[in-house]
Amino acid sequence: MSDENRTRLRPAAGPRRRRPRAGQADRVGLKRLLNQVFDQYIAARVEQILLRAGTQDADYRETGEKVSAALGQLLALSRKLKDRQPEMTGLVMDFETWTTLESGQAAEIAYRQGLRDSSEVCRELMAFLQQR
Repeated sequence: MSDENRTRLRPAAGPRRRRPRAGQADRVGLKRLLNQVFDQYIAARVEQILLRAGTQDADYRETGEKVSAALGQLLALSRKLKDRQPEMTGLVMDFETWTTLESGQAAEIAYRQGLRDSSEVCRELMAFLQQR
C-alpha cells in the first residue's frame, strides 16, 4: 500500500460528529425554544410580582424607599467629591447596577424554587389524599 492510500484511510482528527436526525434536531430546537419562552415568562412574572409588592407590601416598599434614599445620598456625596475622587461616581453607579442585578437574580431563583416546591407539595398532597 502506498503512503497516499494510508493517508486517505486514516480517520479525521478528533471525534466525528454525527449529524442529528431530523426528529432529534426538531426536539433540540423545540426544547431550546421552550426554555427561552419559560425564561421570558419567569422574568415577566417576577417583575409583576415585585411591582405588586411595591404597592401592596408596606415592608417591601419601605425597604425600597430606604435603598433609594441611601443611593441618592451616595450619588450626592460622590458629586461633591468629584474633584478629589473622580472614580467614586462610577463606582456608585456600578454598585447600583450590580446590586439591582443581584436582587433580580435572587428573586428569579426564589421563584423557580417555588415552582419546583409547588409541584413537590402537590405530589405529596396527592399521595396523602390517595392513602385516605
